[in-house]
Amino acid sequence: MLHSNITTGINVSVDSSVSLNNVKIGDDVTIGRRTTIFGSPANVLEIGAGTRIGSNTIINGFAAPLTIGARCAIGSFCHFIVDTGPTASPQMLQKFPIKEAPIKVGNDCYIGHGTMIIAGVTIGDGVIIHPKSFVNRDIPPYCEVGGSPAKVIKTHNPGKTI
Repeated sequence: MLHSNITTGINVSVDSSVSLNNVKIGDDVTIGRRTTIFGSPANVLEIGAGTRIGSNTIINGFAAPLTIGARCAIGSFCHFIVDTGPTASPQMLQKFPIKEAPIKVGNDCYIGHGTMIIAGVTIGDGVIIHPKSFVNRDIPPYCEVGGSPAKVIKTHNPGKTI
């Protein structure tokens, strides 16, 4: 379902079951089935050229900016969430207040199936994230991470093929 404020480049493939709102999509982007991607009028979500997004993924950039770089591969069932709450009890909100913060994903990143990336995270260029990881802190460029919470497993040389 296409809503409003959507800008697309050329050769963009979006399944008819996808929900988009307040999004700027670069050239040659593919978005899989039953995926929801939304920003807000104040925070238009950006997806770089050549990026592929798997099915059943939710990319929520409503409350803060969310940017995905060029040539990224995002697996199915991933979640990107720029805000937390507000369904917690008042006691929980005192301990874990609602947070709204941007997410930025660099260029040439691979994000494995079922990964969750939360508010305030920046992921550098060339990062590989193992499936089902929970990313709650910044990830430096050209490294491989995995786990819950995600930790650096190894770094790699950007000039070499992996």
